[in-house]
Amino acid sequence: MRAILSVSFTLAVGLTLAACNRSAGEPPPDLVATMVAATLTAAPTLQSSPTSPPTATPIITPSPTPTDTATPGPIPSATLPELAPGDPRIGLDLAAPAFKDDFSIRYKWGEPSSEGATNVWEDGRHRTTDHLTDHYITWSTTLFDVGNIYIEVTAEIGDCSGRDSYGVAARVSGDQLNNGYTLEFSCDGAYRIRKFVEGSVQVLLNWTSAEAILAGPNIENRMGFLADGGVLYAIANGEVLGQVEDGDFSSGTFGLFTSAMNTPGLTTYFDDFYLWYLQP
Repeated sequence: MRAILSVSFTLAVGLTLAACNRSAGEPPPDLVATMVAATLTAAPTLQSSPTSPPTATPIITPSPTPTDTATPGPIPSATLPELAPGDPRIGLDLAAPAFKDDFSIRYKWGEPSSEGATNVWEDGRHRTTDHLTDHYITWSTTLFDVGNIYIEVTAEIGDCSGRDSYGVAARVSGDQLNNGYTLEFSCDGAYRIRKFVEGSVQVLLNWTSAEAILAGPNIENRMGFLADGGVLYAIANGEVLGQVEDGDFSSGTFGLFTSAMNTPGLTTYFDDFYLWYLQP
């Protein structure tokens, strides 16, 4: 098991922003001790070249009131899904997200890296690599605090097998950004939902196979995660997979990560992150 150190860096230049390097151990399946690797703080601007401590990664956060809502653009899929009665997305204009990030600009997401994992912007996408096959994850966050939302992100996994997985976190919160809910898709076409609480992780919905998730290496899936009050919905390629109820966290930011169970160096590329606000 690799050693994890808790480190904090601060760069006092204007507004302070934070990124989180988050690690978590897994077994047993319901509750597991976890460790925080680092909370990194910096304050860059896009117009300058900030100087940060060697392991601190500058990020820039989108405004809680996005400035590009006037021209949101279409969602990546060629055709919009027909929503069945009771679909939690009814009432949303799926062709017009309230916020979008196509990862064409760097430093909107943190880039925590260590011997265990690398998170970095690369050629207009966000790359997450888990170098070690263990029960730890390191997620990259962006500071954008919201509550009841629907988010989508495209994930393209490389060589993988079995329960190698990739995921998105929602309602990430806490002083060290170590609280939140995660939705994960596995290489063999299953999904699960977990809850992270300051040093522990709880499985809310265990691995469940779903035909809507494209299985296998070198494939792309559109992940959807909807949080409506205390109800969380998992969505894959436009199809609702399942739901769980948990009301511990009401708002927060987001995270992206990869988790290698079988394949050292497991890599996932994330692109086209979109967000919709749920109407009260």
